[in-house]
Amino acid sequence: MAEEVLRNNNASMSHTRVSFLIAPIDPWRDILLVELAELGYEGFEETTGGLEAFIPTERFDVSALNGTLTLCDPHVHVSWGVSQVEERNWNAEWERSFQPVDVGKEVRIRAEHHPPGTGFRYEIIMTPRMAFGTGHHATTRMMVRAMLNGPDLKGAQVCDLGCGTAVLAILAERMGAAAVRAIDIDEQAVSNARENVEQNGCHRITVEKGVASALIGHRYDLILANIERNTLLDAMPVMAEALSPGGVLLLSGFVVADRPRLESAAMANGLSLAVRSEEGEWSLLGCKAPTV
Repeated sequence: MAEEVLRNNNASMSHTRVSFLIAPIDPWRDILLVELAELGYEGFEETTGGLEAFIPTERFDVSALNGTLTLCDPHVHVSWGVSQVEERNWNAEWERSFQPVDVGKEVRIRAEHHPPGTGFRYEIIMTPRMAFGTGHHATTRMMVRAMLNGPDLKGAQVCDLGCGTAVLAILAERMGAAAVRAIDIDEQAVSNARENVEQNGCHRITVEKGVASALIGHRYDLILANIERNTLLDAMPVMAEALSPGGVLLLSGFVVADRPRLESAAMANGLSLAVRSEEGEWSLLGCKAPTV
């Protein structure tokens, strides 16, 4: 992942810097970044051999940090140290670091302060705060490609589970979905998603706080789930049940080595395997529900 500093509401305040050394670096740095974002870390900078992460000092929690899956996994060695950072304007940092992301010739994801692109079929404006999904990460790009190469979304019912910034939900509306339901467990992600939906002039997206069980009793032609592996595995029965006949489930947020586990879980829940793709260490899996 390219260096990424995520914008947040605390434009200037005292932060704690946690400096990590990670071996092996891939894919663990990206996995740790996602875990830290879920803990409330608000800025990230890649370093040689590791990562620097920033969190408001009053929210720094050593026990929560030590409880991350990455720090507990025996396949990776992580050492870390803490230092204090004086006031830092994270909005200015974000504007300097965030560059437009082009996915092929069809989609451009940019910030409001960037000039509009030319020649793109879809252009999405993002103001990512603590939420994940600027397009810079391989998993987001793979999801976008899979959507572009997937079924026609005109008139479709779509759910974006773990929506983050709502970039995928916004693209689904751009592609003609009749209704898009964007769900995230994190209140700040929900707030950011609503802001991005409004900024992009979307009117067929609803954003709500929730978990996978919110899908029970609903049916979707397409479910998007760019979440970490364990959540995907736990949610597989609910997601499979929520697909309309012939509906498509696109999964990412996991590394290539974990794809067999996702494939087995999908087939155990009656889904057929339709699409596989990779970018670096990261993987995407597309599944399809029976037509009858």
